[in-house]
Amino acid sequence: MRRMSGGWTRALTACVVTSALLGTTDLGAQAQVQVLAPRRDQTIRRDTLPNGMTVVVVENHSVQLATAHVVFRGGAMTQSPELQGVPHLFEHMLFKSYSGSDNASFSQDASMAKASYNGATGDEEVSYSLWFPSDELGANLGLMATLVRDPAFKDKELQMERFVVRNEMQRAQSQPSFLLANASSQALWGNWYSRKNTIGTDLALFAVNAELLKAIYSTWYVPNNAALVVTGDVDSEKVFSEARKHFGRWRRANDPIKANPIPVPPPLDSTFAFVYTHEVQTVTVQLSWRGPTLAHDSTDVRDASTLADLLNADESPFQRQLVDAGLFRSARMSADINRHGSELRFTGITAVDQITNALGGLGTALDQLVSSEYFDAMALVVDAKRDRVARALAYEETPSLASSLGSAWAIGRLGGMAPDSTTASAATRESVAAFASRWISKRPYVIGALTPVGTEEKVGTALAQYIAFMK
Repeated sequence: MRRMSGGWTRALTACVVTSALLGTTDLGAQAQVQVLAPRRDQTIRRDTLPNGMTVVVVENHSVQLATAHVVFRGGAMTQSPELQGVPHLFEHMLFKSYSGSDNASFSQDASMAKASYNGATGDEEVSYSLWFPSDELGANLGLMATLVRDPAFKDKELQMERFVVRNEMQRAQSQPSFLLANASSQALWGNWYSRKNTIGTDLALFAVNAELLKAIYSTWYVPNNAALVVTGDVDSEKVFSEARKHFGRWRRANDPIKANPIPVPPPLDSTFAFVYTHEVQTVTVQLSWRGPTLAHDSTDVRDASTLADLLNADESPFQRQLVDAGLFRSARMSADINRHGSELRFTGITAVDQITNALGGLGTALDQLVSSEYFDAMALVVDAKRDRVARALAYEETPSLASSLGSAWAIGRLGGMAPDSTTASAATRESVAAFASRWISKRPYVIGALTPVGTEEKVGTALAQYIAFMK
């Protein structure tokens, strides 16, 4: 039940932008821009209960379905080395700790309320979701409140659930892409890696007992560290009323973030390279940099997302240099933004006999990012319109919207998720180039490669040459 990623992707709408927004296929011509305004029922409405719990509602009456999503600030960022993966296990155990009337299980009561459900653990959040017919709103908010408010942890159920979580761990560890990303994360974060290791370790998993779960619950599962997000065919005032009814008697406690501040990760002082061999046919190259965080570098967060969008656009010079030229089969940049530990990542796939040329082309392209002339002014206009289209589409997908809004609340970025947000349009060629200079060109990084068995020497030499070239 672990979500691997959250949020929405602007690139989903790349194929419709020119027809839906620009009115012409000639990007060099004067564009006739059609502004997409959010519908009146697409606004984010907020309330705060007396106990400090945030309630967020977005109405969409197109389908008679609703989503209730409760999210807590927490997740991997709360983990000391000996607790790696315990929030993930806790997520599973909260469902097991539920006891309804006549000792009904959570799945039984969810079935009675006509709901499906899931849980998820991320870097900075743990969340629980219900999807149900909208006329079952009251029953499902009551169900969710009982789940998160009145757990009873039992050692017998914990013994069984350990192996369920361990099976999830083993499935992840059987995937070559996970192994590459995990090795890169360990190198990038060093001693702070425990606060990024969502999946966990066997040692921590089998050391947990019911008393530790109770301690975690009393510390982190408090209403003033939680948000209820409801989306779909609902009335906002009714949601606020039902939230007060079902969650109102949940008592406020100490702010867990203030009581347990997240330590700042140690600096990455030098560049690191590694090669991972597996039964694969191609070479996957991954470069990772520390990125701007909302806690310390919030002004750079906008440009991180914009840079990734510009580089990933099919028509970008970055794609022409690397993919269209045949150096890489695919080349993608991502920006994983958090409050405490953000990451910029390039991932490219190439052939073994092309690795040296591919890395040379990549180095040249990355060097050019520091020049504002590398970015076309019209590309930023198109990116802002893509963002607006993606935002409109996301507000039509209310089940996933609840999760996205919950994640945004958890990291303190809910305002940027509003349907009429203009954050993306504020980026300029100069600000994006300056961002690349600060966070990519002048920072140490981790470079790793997942390569076929028997090719590690050739690929390792190519990585060493790349590092020397970039110096």
